[in-house]
Amino acid sequence: MTHFVKLLSIGIVSFLIFGLNFSNFKTNPTNENSGKNIFAVGEDLIYEVKYTFIKIGEIRIKTLRKFTKDGLEIFETRAYIDSYDRLPFVDLHSIYNSQVSEKFLSEMFIGLDKHNIGWRFTKYDFDYKKKSIFVQKGFKENWKVDFEEYVPLNAELQDGLSLFFFARGNTRQNKTYDIPTYLNESTTLTTINFYKKPEQIKIDALDYDVDCVKIDGLVRFTGIFGLTGNFEGYFSNDEASVPIKATMKVILGNINIELKKWDRDDWQPPRKS
Repeated sequence: MTHFVKLLSIGIVSFLIFGLNFSNFKTNPTNENSGKNIFAVGEDLIYEVKYTFIKIGEIRIKTLRKFTKDGLEIFETRAYIDSYDRLPFVDLHSIYNSQVSEKFLSEMFIGLDKHNIGWRFTKYDFDYKKKSIFVQKGFKENWKVDFEEYVPLNAELQDGLSLFFFARGNTRQNKTYDIPTYLNESTTLTTINFYKKPEQIKIDALDYDVDCVKIDGLVRFTGIFGLTGNFEGYFSNDEASVPIKATMKVILGNINIELKKWDRDDWQPPRKS
């Protein structure tokens, strides 16, 4: 339910899964957007998730802080994914933390998922200099690690939450990326097609159409709540590139994700100029 993309979810079996050399794929943004425009400390975006006309949950994505690591600006981000109470067909509660570099690469990921037996955590530390990922798993209640391993890192990688910011950083251009994505202790590709043509999108939170640009693509992994397959999204047609609306495929079928509330300094969803 999260990605704009697990979109939101995400050791590595190297590139053997698809027989591809993932090092050929570069995920650094090449368009006019920069990390400093996309990342805004204090940004707080709340999305409502619907299945047909039924409201089933919320996704909240925050940018918490900025710090410097090895000469790069790193942004700590967090996503809360919660189904609404008393729904008969879904009970989902997850928290994802991702440290994302100004180049839109994942530096560290921690996922918390609620199960019947308690909250489980998964942690990925990406060390691009040593070309390795340190994977840890365990229970949140005591933070006791019951599984850990080092696995090879052969590409510039995204986790589910950093992928959300990578997509924002590459809007407003006509281009396709095949993006190495690390999820469920394996690496796969997420394809995103970016389009430059403006489109007008209506959401319930506003009395005017939002000036947007479109993305679509293919998720080749199975993420949270069965997220997989084709997706489509619309991002604000401005330097902030805030996701406005999306359609994704999960266990239930297609779900709609729509911006409901937002808090970002001096930003409002843009009108058509």
